[in-house]
Amino acid sequence: MWGFPVRGVGKQRLLNGFQEERDRFDPIHSAAFALAAVLSCRRRQCSACPRPVHPRSGCPSSGRMKWTSDRAAVRLWPQSLRTAPLPLTLIPWSSMALLLVLWLLFPQSLTRLMYLPLLVSTVLLGIPHGALDHLIPTRLGWRWGQRLGAVALYIAAYALLAALTLGLWWLLPRAAFWGFVLLSCLHWGHGDLHYLETVQGRRRWLGRWSAAVTLLARGSLPILVPLLAFPEWFGRLASGVAQAFGQAEATLTVTAPLLSPTVFTGLAVAVGVILLAYVADTVRSSRVPMTELAETGLLLLTFLVVPAPLSIGIYFTLWHAWRHLGRLLGLQPVAARPLVRLGRDLLPISLIALALLGGLYLWAAPQVDNLETFAALYLALIAALTLPHALLVAVMDVKRSPG
Repeated sequence: MWGFPVRGVGKQRLLNGFQEERDRFDPIHSAAFALAAVLSCRRRQCSACPRPVHPRSGCPSSGRMKWTSDRAAVRLWPQSLRTAPLPLTLIPWSSMALLLVLWLLFPQSLTRLMYLPLLVSTVLLGIPHGALDHLIPTRLGWRWGQRLGAVALYIAAYALLAALTLGLWWLLPRAAFWGFVLLSCLHWGHGDLHYLETVQGRRRWLGRWSAAVTLLARGSLPILVPLLAFPEWFGRLASGVAQAFGQAEATLTVTAPLLSPTVFTGLAVAVGVILLAYVADTVRSSRVPMTELAETGLLLLTFLVVPAPLSIGIYFTLWHAWRHLGRLLGLQPVAARPLVRLGRDLLPISLIALALLGGLYLWAAPQVDNLETFAALYLALIAALTLPHALLVAVMDVKRSPG
């Protein structure tokens, strides 16, 4: 492994050498390559063989110049919060902090806007953040992703899994609801774990145990903490989905508590133990423990105080979805060209998802009699799209794991 500083004429020559190669790449990687040219020139592993590859001259055996995954580009970022991409930190933090302050100052005004963040997420970041899933296998260079037949089969399986999940909401809304709660906890925790490790340089002091505790803790904050703080809203949510799908479980969910006292106590104890274990692990695993703990404290306080529709809606849009799109853009400040191309790639599937939501509403319109029920119907569609999306993101990280 070697490198050399880039200065003066050498810097411009290296940038020119990278320009042609950058143009061949999709927006996920192109801007990261520009940063690589400015910062340093390093050997990376070839995507076709285990030999090291120079990013300018290519692999001596296969001739390939493509890196194996987005982790190669991510590792070029200095592992410190000071040098992390500012928007990926500033926007999530400021949005949650501003929400907390505004709720403490103007609770009556925000009550009228309770479902606004969830509704806005239909077009802003929420649905679009998964709208590139059909292109991910090809963009990341997976072998089967280069074959049209395999990609078509993958898209069909993706759509079938989403349709089956939506059907489960119709057949067994209570089971689908709890499955969605568990899936959201794992998927959102996984997203934060990826960010902490690749951007903030978080290590694994206890190996996989550290990763598991971090995933569960960060996933519990936006899902299980609001569930414990506002169980009545989750009960109305489950009731609203059942009502929208015309199930008799709607009245049962309204009259009976969502969590029995025993289950509520057990869940509260489990979440507390997980958070304490996460704090202890963060002290040893994190490179910026005070920053990570401050972020955790902000999330915990917000989800305990702000009603669930507001806090979860803001988190989904401006925390989870925002950072996932940042991951697709290579986790760096991007120029206009990659952004425009990414927006163009996201548009078709986003429009299809919005059309599905419209069709679902027309089908369930007789049962959807208020905004809360419509929000429940929208979350059912999100749940259907989340399962294949979460599986894809998990596979992305498995393929990126070293060794």
